[in-house]
Amino acid sequence: MPLAFTVPKSVYMSRPSDIIVTNEDYRKLAVRFYQYQTMLGYVPHSTRSKFLALNEFLQWLECKGTTDITSVTPIIITEFYEYISSRPSKKDGAALNQKTVCRAIYILRDCFEILVQERKIKSNPFGVLQFPYPQEEPPERTILTQEEIQQIYEAATTAQERAILSLAYGCGLRAGELQKCNTEDIRLREKILIVPEGKGNKRRVIPLSNGVVKDLANYYYNEREALTGGRDYKLSTDNAAAFMLHSRGGRMNDDTYNKYLRRIIERTANKAMQEKQISIHSLRHSIATHLLEQGINVEQVRMFLGHSQLETTQIYTHITQQQLNKLME
Repeated sequence: MPLAFTVPKSVYMSRPSDIIVTNEDYRKLAVRFYQYQTMLGYVPHSTRSKFLALNEFLQWLECKGTTDITSVTPIIITEFYEYISSRPSKKDGAALNQKTVCRAIYILRDCFEILVQERKIKSNPFGVLQFPYPQEEPPERTILTQEEIQQIYEAATTAQERAILSLAYGCGLRAGELQKCNTEDIRLREKILIVPEGKGNKRRVIPLSNGVVKDLANYYYNEREALTGGRDYKLSTDNAAAFMLHSRGGRMNDDTYNKYLRRIIERTANKAMQEKQISIHSLRHSIATHLLEQGINVEQVRMFLGHSQLETTQIYTHITQQQLNKLME
């Protein structure tokens, strides 16, 4: 991580007054970490939070008399974990939420991993430590079976309907990502779809299967042009860039996508599925579960979905295990 720029003054000015790092090497490390998070595409609020969390740790090290980051051991990290778990919140004085504590620890883990990559240290001191993220009951999610997904695809009657299914299910796009999808984001020849600004402002590239490429190409070359004749389509507006257009030639929003999906589901003969609360986002939940059921590595699924933390993706492993347990009852 070459030191190409400094941290904006606004970040320092908004920093709690009791977080002061004097060690020059530590200060440089914090700036390099800030730069790296910025390069990854995190939004300013997120990079600021990570920067401040690292600075608190570095200040704590100074107070302990540790002035060399390479001398940090698992014991020292454990001591910091105990410290931050017991210190009151600087906002209201209450005990810190366990999720907040874990996020702070994971930030430090990432920083040490960068030091390993730079060969500043031989191994990450977090390697032998475990700080489990607090477990919660996963939110209620409508997960369709692979058979139900197949029935929905078979009920699609237009190229546009199949393209919508392939974007939501085949690409696992969030509802907001689906709405923002532009024609320039879809590279049919390269078989990739680019999400320029996903959740947390993170960019990701999604590989397209041959089936998805076929569905998207069929809509784009055979049906989209006819939709540009609608009254909402104007070359000077954002609508012209949209990949998916509604009947009036405008960019589709969440409600329109869900209306199309509901229309497709109503054509199936599956009454039980018709009674479920199924949305476009349900297709994203479903592809995540199906990929894990097929044995795809959790980290690969995390990258496909654009999750920042592996713990978010692991919710689906819990759902999958629940399904397996029901089969064994």
